[in-house]
Amino acid sequence: MHAFADRTLLFHRRYRGLTGGHLKVFHYFLHATHSTRFQPRIFFTPDSIRGTENPWNGIAPPPLDSWQPADVAALFVAGLDWEAVPDPSPVPVINLIQSVRHAHPGDPRRSFLARPAVRICVSEEVGDAIAGTGEVNGPVYVIPNGIDLENIPAVADRDIPVLIAGLKNPTFAAAAAARLADSGVTAEVIDAMIPRREFLDRLSRARVAITLPHHEEGFFLPALEAMAAGAIVVCPDCTGNRGFCRDGETAFSPRYTLDDVVAASIAAITQPARDATEMRAAAAAESLQHGLPTERLAFLRILDDL
Repeated sequence: MHAFADRTLLFHRRYRGLTGGHLKVFHYFLHATHSTRFQPRIFFTPDSIRGTENPWNGIAPPPLDSWQPADVAALFVAGLDWEAVPDPSPVPVINLIQSVRHAHPGDPRRSFLARPAVRICVSEEVGDAIAGTGEVNGPVYVIPNGIDLENIPAVADRDIPVLIAGLKNPTFAAAAAARLADSGVTAEVIDAMIPRREFLDRLSRARVAITLPHHEEGFFLPALEAMAAGAIVVCPDCTGNRGFCRDGETAFSPRYTLDDVVAASIAAITQPARDATEMRAAAAAESLQHGLPTERLAFLRILDDL
């Protein structure tokens, strides 16, 4: 932390296991440690999981024992963290928005758009979605998600011909693997939570990575991580991946149907070596634009103006 940072930016989390959403909030927590104005602290709900699987494990100073939003300079919230914020909030709020679902009628998070906050959206698609509601109270910034490029393993031997990262859609993953098997293609499937280091290692060993998001996402990190790992990526359209999954350039981006995903996967597996080399190069260049330092700099500028 910076020696002159004397204002507390308080984070709130209910941590029940690692998700992409938690990982991104953790990245923003780390970004805040570089601020010259703010020092980040975090409060976990009593039912949160502690220990080595929690990315904040071992941080100094340690998590706070009580949630006192009126005693800090600003709050950082995401998702349903809003439920812990008094209305009106006693201090400025930074709201990280990671899904287009915040704009859906009936979604519990939509009602929070009317509350004053500085909002950071993880993609242009998310920014457009919430702006389209006409209900946003406060400025909206778009900071495309960054990934930790330094933690992507460099693996020389790509001994996994096809990997299906299907944690978010295991039924679809199993069906895709079965259809590929009928075509003589054996695919390795990830359909349950595994340690993050193992997940990144397997991405780096894959020649083709089929990454399955939810049908709607604000930004789908595994597809970008697979690009950085050097795999040929097949990722069906999920709205929030359109900025970096450009079909035929950086990835295969079919419609989210079994027929289309399987057809795109076979095309990825059988494409000429020259085409695969060009796609890998374009994907690698795209991933380099999404490093954490770029994300951090954009966030620190927002903190400076808060």
